[in-house]
Amino acid sequence: MYRIADAHSDFLAFGTLGELGGRLYDHADIERMEAGGVALQNLAVWVPAGYEDPATAGIAQICYLHALASQNSSVRICTRPEHLTYNHGVCAFLSIESGESIGCQVSNIQKVYDLGARMLSLTWNDENAFASGCMATGGLKPDGIKAVDELNRLNMALDISHINEQSFWEAVERYRHRPCASHSCVYDLCSVPRNLKRDQIDYIISRGGFIGINFYTEFLRGQRSAYIDDILDHIEYVLERGGEDVVGFGSDFCGIQYTPDGLNSAACFQRLPEAMAQRGYPNSLIRKICYGNFARYVLEFLH
Repeated sequence: MYRIADAHSDFLAFGTLGELGGRLYDHADIERMEAGGVALQNLAVWVPAGYEDPATAGIAQICYLHALASQNSSVRICTRPEHLTYNHGVCAFLSIESGESIGCQVSNIQKVYDLGARMLSLTWNDENAFASGCMATGGLKPDGIKAVDELNRLNMALDISHINEQSFWEAVERYRHRPCASHSCVYDLCSVPRNLKRDQIDYIISRGGFIGINFYTEFLRGQRSAYIDDILDHIEYVLERGGEDVVGFGSDFCGIQYTPDGLNSAACFQRLPEAMAQRGYPNSLIRKICYGNFARYVLEFLH
């Protein structure tokens, strides 16, 4: 079984908020992650825009993870390099998805860092007090500049998934570390606003960051049906641009309505390396894509 690193899951939001009126889905839990070989899982704290007291709801998701870790020896929160060396269970890398999840308060970044968070994205699809998402216009806001500066100070990862192009370029220009698109696909293969343009992909590769290919069928093919081969097509696009050390998985399990055929839960992850082997990928490359690239990326933020 190959070790798997998944750069994005909304499992914490699903576990605390439920289905949220059809916006969250039951694709993953610790048992299914372990069955799929997931050794490193980025667990995102996500609170939708307009949610009452979003910062408190975000903290509740972090507390939910801490409770899981205290009750289950298979779960550990990943904050130190040695956590990646364990050979059993799921290493949970905690991230904050969108400024709304911390009430768009820069002072809260330190608070969630102290609770184990090591990654933050500035916005979801819309505009907030930090930046503009892929469905909005405008760039980095004054508080967004302060947020990026705080990430620099704390050595936290910047996730640029969901952000629009203007905010992307303004944020990465200010950010001193390696940027990450934890759950994004390729615009040239599927032209939806959520996907990364070629120059964005080239920039992340040049900085030695990370790109996790999203499993959402609408981002892979622009329709409700897709296949594992579609994920590999997006991976191969990044590989062809020099991203052998940069590309991996960002499933978005629990946060997407439609998944590719044969990948309906985290228990199915091993079908991806099987498909790579069928395409003739060398074993060394399969191991990089499945685990090594994201593990290498997060190591920079563990100390």
